[in-house]
Amino acid sequence: MSMLAPLSVAAADLVGKVMPPYPAGLDELGGSCVSDSADPAHVCDYSIGVLAAPAPGTGGEPVPRFVVAGQFAGRDGDRAQWRITDALPYPAGRSGYYLQFGTCRVNGRDDPRVAAIVRQHDTSTEWLEDVAWAGRLRLPDGRFDVLEARTVDCVNEAYYGL
Repeated sequence: MSMLAPLSVAAADLVGKVMPPYPAGLDELGGSCVSDSADPAHVCDYSIGVLAAPAPGTGGEPVPRFVVAGQFAGRDGDRAQWRITDALPYPAGRSGYYLQFGTCRVNGRDDPRVAAIVRQHDTSTEWLEDVAWAGRLRLPDGRFDVLEARTVDCVNEAYYGL
């Protein structure tokens, strides 16, 4: 059991804020651009990402805390800024699960707006089906529609057949 300092921010506290800078104790772990337009100038109108707390102790990995959606709000130098439009707690206790975006299906149909937290453990199958959480980003409001995890699978990027 890890001994993390309690985080003084809730998911609801993030919505409406422009980030970065991120609240104390959080930083971006990664993310991806999303768009509802075919125009290359709008490829990053929205984003989906993960905010994490620093690794406990030395040499550990950051601890994912929130899945967030954001709308492009400008730049601070070279860094994009996002107005957070939705934030959900990251499922706790899911070692080996990671956010995957843009390569998932719902009921066997490709859906580029689906993000899923998927266990990535197997190189022998083309599709990953062990999904802890899945949501579809609804645009233009930038909110997640939570999906039934059992209806979602994602491309296994470590599959030997690819």
